[in-house]
Amino acid sequence: MSVDEVTQDCISGRLMISQRRKGYRYGLDALLLATDLPEIKALAQKGCVLELGAGQGAVGLSIASRKAASRVVLVERNDVMRALLLANVEHNKSLWGDVDVQVKEVDLREYRAHLDAHSADLVLCNPPYFPLGYRRESEQADRADAHHERHGGLGDFLKAATYCMKHRGWLKMIIPPWRLSDVMTDLPHDLKVLSLRFIHAEPGEVAYLVEIIARRGGGPELTIRPPLFVRDADGMYSMEVARRVAGAALEDSPAEDVVEKVQRASDKKRGMA
Repeated sequence: MSVDEVTQDCISGRLMISQRRKGYRYGLDALLLATDLPEIKALAQKGCVLELGAGQGAVGLSIASRKAASRVVLVERNDVMRALLLANVEHNKSLWGDVDVQVKEVDLREYRAHLDAHSADLVLCNPPYFPLGYRRESEQADRADAHHERHGGLGDFLKAATYCMKHRGWLKMIIPPWRLSDVMTDLPHDLKVLSLRFIHAEPGEVAYLVEIIARRGGGPELTIRPPLFVRDADGMYSMEVARRVAGAALEDSPAEDVVEKVQRASDKKRGMA
């Protein structure tokens, strides 16, 4: 992969992520997945976070950079994405010090042969949004693998997550709302959905994503959390989103002037990010 094919993008002003200029690129959903994590304080000293489908590493390496777990395991089967992921681990390893960051090549349909049972306190994933045949696939394999269920569907992600989670372990995933029924159909019997949070581009628009928090051995209670609006009526990131983007890879909470800078940079009405 030549230098011209790769860009360097920075998360929270410190975590450098190399990614393909014209291939699959991480988006805001990755930073939302990496932040506002359940029980994260309990993981910091000895916990393990496992990400299924890690791509270039924006999610898992943000968590490692925050030192929010003692072990971060990143699973990625696509060769192009895994090469970028390994390069990003090597380039940024000084940020997380003693945190054990591992990269594994695994086809999730063969999770029992390659992943450790009952090893993860928290599993994260943004599974491919589209079943095979739902939309035309990209000609680029990395983008097609990220967006379409070419190597395992929602059910495979859920089975692998449940297999790897400790008893009382957590799962956080983000999917389009129209796939909620598929999740509920494929949900393993000992994995219970505890909360849903719908994500809207801005007030007045329908939700385009939903955050699901589930727990192995959890109770039957289900909470619908207040919606998350990516942008306020003024066209800029909402305060919560700006704070999460600004602090995604920081050990401490971001300074308010940094949050405000992220908000200004997101101003849609001015043609910014």
